[in-house]
Amino acid sequence: MPSPRIDGLGGHRDFRRLWAGSVVGQFGSAIGMVALPVIAVVVLDVSAWQVSLLAGITALTTVLVAFHVGHLVEYTRKRPVMIGGDLIRAVTLASLPVAHVLGALTYAHLCAVAAVNAVCAIAFTGASQAHLKSLVSPAGLIDANSRLESTRWLSISLGPALAGALIAALSAVGALVATTVGYLLGALALRTIREPEPPPPERPVAGERTSRRAELFAGLGFVWGHPTLRPILFGWILFAGASSMAAPLTAVFYMRDLGFSAFEYGLLMGVPSLGGLVGARLVPSLVRRLGALRTLWWASLLRGPWYFLIPFAVPGPGGLLMCGAGFGLLLLFAAAANSAMAGYRQLETPDALMSRVATLWAFATTVSQPLFILIGGVVASLVDARAALLAAAVVMALAGFLLPRKR
Repeated sequence: MPSPRIDGLGGHRDFRRLWAGSVVGQFGSAIGMVALPVIAVVVLDVSAWQVSLLAGITALTTVLVAFHVGHLVEYTRKRPVMIGGDLIRAVTLASLPVAHVLGALTYAHLCAVAAVNAVCAIAFTGASQAHLKSLVSPAGLIDANSRLESTRWLSISLGPALAGALIAALSAVGALVATTVGYLLGALALRTIREPEPPPPERPVAGERTSRRAELFAGLGFVWGHPTLRPILFGWILFAGASSMAAPLTAVFYMRDLGFSAFEYGLLMGVPSLGGLVGARLVPSLVRRLGALRTLWWASLLRGPWYFLIPFAVPGPGGLLMCGAGFGLLLLFAAAANSAMAGYRQLETPDALMSRVATLWAFATTVSQPLFILIGGVVASLVDARAALLAAAVVMALAGFLLPRKR
């Protein structure tokens, strides 16, 4: 079988503009995720349950509006949606420092900003997937997703540290000013893309119009009937859910059970994320050799087993290395799987369903995460954190076996 053609996008000026806008937006989101709860605790002195509610607003908003937003975005030009999403996020975040200066900042204001930003993020995700497919050639989609995924992991590893530095220098409210500027720069980068955007898909005409429910869930219907995207979605839900299940427990396990310091905990949360950057950039070479679907299959099989190093870690430097290696190699193969999955999904999805399929992935992830987190908490309370992390590792490893090796 001939190797699939993979085009590099290093010289694609419009993609570089899109990429630059994405990088700025990713770092802006990372800073905002840290700054909002800090403002709630330090500035407004709210209770613990209110901080938890603020964190849950994004998930609740996604559950309520994801399918509706995906449907609306599907029949709209995508670039204005992306630019508008960045501008709205910039304005809403800028309203917080202004309200603080005027002495009018409230908890309800914070919640409203979190909800609006969640809607904008959903719209941006749905629009950006469809826009990327129209901007680059099919042969360039793998390299495009590889580059976007690599910088996403860079923002995950460096974003919280940058947020901490900005909060220390400017305060949490001042850090939001930097986030606002970031979103404005992202909108400007998208505005400079010169390639004309093709018209959006046409809505069904009166004689062909399906029911409102069918239109809303058309992305789900397509994925459910697809022989490879359906198991890929189930595998992704399991892996993402198990990752979410493990995330809050690692702090307890690392610092209480293994006795790591706060500094060592910070290193384990940040440095291994660079493995995601490396894994994402390996994908174009892997797809040239194996194809997108086999690359996804191998990467999915190889990502889970490394996490077993973490629940079997012991106190001391050896355990620190085991946790760092386990997390870093997990992220390396997870990023490779994510990049291959995104490219394959875009190639398989019809243009008229791109936004709805993209928002389906966001919806499925958001809905499953709280359930897995709850299961992890129950296991940890009945046994201990090590047992819960071991259960998460088992699910991560098994998730890879759901994926098809070939179509």
